[in-house]
Amino acid sequence: MPHARSSATRQDLLRRLWDLGRQQSTQTVFLHQALAQQAGLNATDTKCVDLIVMHPEGVTPGWIADRSGLTTGAVTHIIDRLERRGIVERQRDTEDRRKVLVRVRLESLAPLAPEYERIGHAFTRVLDDYTDDEIRLITRYSEDVARVSTAELARIVAERRARGREQAVVTPPPSKRSTRRSPPRKRTR
Repeated sequence: MPHARSSATRQDLLRRLWDLGRQQSTQTVFLHQALAQQAGLNATDTKCVDLIVMHPEGVTPGWIADRSGLTTGAVTHIIDRLERRGIVERQRDTEDRRKVLVRVRLESLAPLAPEYERIGHAFTRVLDDYTDDEIRLITRYSEDVARVSTAELARIVAERRARGREQAVVTPPPSKRSTRRSPPRKRTR
């Protein structure tokens, strides 16, 4: 049921929630970057690993691109880096040999486990002060925010791809004349 939206108190609460969300988002990005650097990776690499871990059956590089908003070229480079480090492996799909699935080699994550467990326990301790009903409310809010974030990312990626297709259609290939180099200019003193 929608709530009255004109209350000054509600506006203050929403502003505070927005500000805290921004702060939390920023700190989360920096936390992930710090954890990634400990493993000699970057935050994007580790978040792609996280996407793959959630699907132990394996995912395609295109699926990673769709879920992350990264280009397929960027995803290929990430998978190459992770594969060289022994973190992921590419395997042909047994049902469709044209498809390549990417899977995480779980044993490769063992060195990171203690740090992630320590952080997980810290977040769990925060929830110790909340009732089950409050945790249900936080969970509902988190699910709603995740759904909105997923939809907004998909919208942004679709718009970017549509612009790319439009540019590809509108922009003519360079003429031979425009690709020639001009002769060097003589320098005057």
